Amino acid sequence: MTILGTAELQRLALRVLLPTEGDAPGADALAAAAHRAYDDLARVTAPLIGHIGVAAITDRALHLAQREYPWMARTQVPAPGEGPFDHFVTFLKRQDPVIATAAAAAVFATFIGMLVTFIGEPLTTGLLRKAWPDAFSDANTRGRKT
Repeated sequence: MTILGTAELQRLALRVLLPTEGDAPGADALAAAAHRAYDDLARVTAPLIGHIGVAAITDRALHLAQREYPWMARTQVPAPGEGPFDHFVTFLKRQDPVIATAAAAAVFATFIGMLVTFIGEPLTTGLLRKAWPDAFSDANTRGRKT
């Protein structure tokens, strides 16, 4: 798979965020899916760019996405041990699921786009395949609600 642009990155993120069978619909399920997807992405990128690098890209992706989704702006100092994405997940739970899904896809697309800029598309694609193998499967819609 070649990652060509923001639209393709957002479609990839949407495949990761789709609820699986057994998930209750709603913002809580979307927030849980986003948290799992982020953890998977951080798990495969941290060995290459470090936890500080993951946090920096996450902060920048959240900041850039705030242009389109101003409700994501932090109004409080994060609690000790709280990462940048933890705060975002809390915000996702408070939103309409359609808006939350679009915002999460925008954040992931921005994160991935920056990763492509820093480490290149082939390496990024390899990491994404490790993090989100179902999103690259031809049968990625199996077991998913539509």
